[in-house]
Amino acid sequence: MASNFESSIQRGCDFIHDFSCSPCEENGFNTEAHHYCTQCKIYYCQNCVSKHNVLYQKHAVLGRKDVKKWEAAPGVVDGLERCGMHPGEALKLVCGDHDQLCCSVCVAIDHRQCSKIQHIPDVAKGVQRNIEFHQIPKKINELQKQFELMKEARLNNTTSLKKTRAAIADEIKTIRKKINEMLDKIEKTTLQDLDGMIAALEKNLKKDIETCEKWTIELQNMIAAFQTKAKSSESNSYIAYRKSQDMISQANDNLRGISTIECYNVTCKANNRIKELLSSIKTFGVIEEQTVMTKQREDHLSDPNLVFSVAEYKEYNVRMRNDKNRCAIQGVFETPSAEIVIADRDNCKVKLLDKAYRVLDHCGVPGEPWDVCHIDGNEVAVCVNSRQTDTRGLYFINASDGKLVTTRKLTSTHGCIAAAYHGGQLYISSGTALYVYTMSGQKVKRLYDDISGTFTVMKCAISNDGETIYITNYTGHELITLNNKGKKQASLTDPDMKSPIGVHVTSAGHVFVCCSSSGTVLQVDKDGKKKLATLARKEDGVCRPYSLFFSSRTSSLIVGGEKDTVLVIKLI
Repeated sequence: MASNFESSIQRGCDFIHDFSCSPCEENGFNTEAHHYCTQCKIYYCQNCVSKHNVLYQKHAVLGRKDVKKWEAAPGVVDGLERCGMHPGEALKLVCGDHDQLCCSVCVAIDHRQCSKIQHIPDVAKGVQRNIEFHQIPKKINELQKQFELMKEARLNNTTSLKKTRAAIADEIKTIRKKINEMLDKIEKTTLQDLDGMIAALEKNLKKDIETCEKWTIELQNMIAAFQTKAKSSESNSYIAYRKSQDMISQANDNLRGISTIECYNVTCKANNRIKELLSSIKTFGVIEEQTVMTKQREDHLSDPNLVFSVAEYKEYNVRMRNDKNRCAIQGVFETPSAEIVIADRDNCKVKLLDKAYRVLDHCGVPGEPWDVCHIDGNEVAVCVNSRQTDTRGLYFINASDGKLVTTRKLTSTHGCIAAAYHGGQLYISSGTALYVYTMSGQKVKRLYDDISGTFTVMKCAISNDGETIYITNYTGHELITLNNKGKKQASLTDPDMKSPIGVHVTSAGHVFVCCSSSGTVLQVDKDGKKKLATLARKEDGVCRPYSLFFSSRTSSLIVGGEKDTVLVIKLI
């Protein structure tokens, strides 16, 4: 029967109707409509219209001779049910080959050779029970709020640019007073450059603001339409669901495009030799555009041994009401969507934090979580170390939309203290050895071992190019640096490096280590041969640190330890 239906679609037969009977469609039948009720705004076949007329004798029912009035009637095919390619046609079918909503014209023109053509009523069955369907309003609301926040940021940026313009103009006037009348022409030229740049930046901001306003309105309209259709038929609900998904995707694309630049800024570098070179100078200084990008220092700073300094320390409480023990944050990671995943060992929990470090969600694990390893996107692997071999291993968790969802598990035959991911392979620390595994859990090799102590191979970090591996030796109070073959390249000890545990390397090659016994957070050179700086100590809020992660979004180190708070160190 399905093949007959598909062949009839491909032949373009009249089995695909211009208008289908709405009651029949609700019951899974495809019957051509011969009537349209202007009050009910519903199509009827010959059988259904007779029942309708008995119940509603005063309703105005249009026949086939008035089909043009059907198309003009309000509510016949609204924005959600209307085909985007053929606005006069209603969406009635789904092409499974292209995963696309279609009208009869779409099928006749573009999908004649497709084998998976289905009626929307068939596909839509149960859509209103779909979890994703019910999440659509929330997703739209969240996007709307993000656009509103982005608009507010752009408006604030516009104001700050005007203030910047005034400040730079004052600097120019201060310099101008020290020089003679020859500076009139220079002042004019410089202000023209400044105003031209500000105008260009304001134009960009205005464009972003207009985009935010446009999408805010469209999302408002969409959620209004969606909520209306969610109470309607399953077909309409399904169309609303699909259209909403498309709009969410488009809105996300636009939001990502806008969010690339956090804000614009302008500075003026004064020329100190202006008096000596007055005759050859055309402007007071170079007017420069500065854009604060969401990918900040980690992408921009090319020198991996550039020494950071600290701007401020802040602590954020991550303890939950039902936590039975004091928190012990063994692992930290920030997702691309700016949510933070932490592993709380002593409470056997994985917690998800928002940008303000507030707990959004959590999930329990059947053992102590000792580390968080980023896999790809919003997926992480949590190292669970347990004496029970059936619960020990890696638990893969997806962290998105404020929720944590465990997807799969890899059991480990040895201790599972920490892990790192690079080049499609997993590097797992057992406490005394570092192993390489495939993503399916097959052991490739033992890369490095040291059986001189209990925790000689604690945590590991891999450079962006995969050439260098850093390992903390907790027992030996040292940082070990290996090449990707497992050969030791360097060993670093320092009075501030007592019982090192956490190690992190940024995409630019900056290396950070936190040490439990000394209560310190250190920066180390990329070769692992010398300490560059001690960034934090106990008096700064460090308490037996176990883990750390550098957020390029905020240019901050997030440090977790044996404390109910995470310490955020702003670096400059």
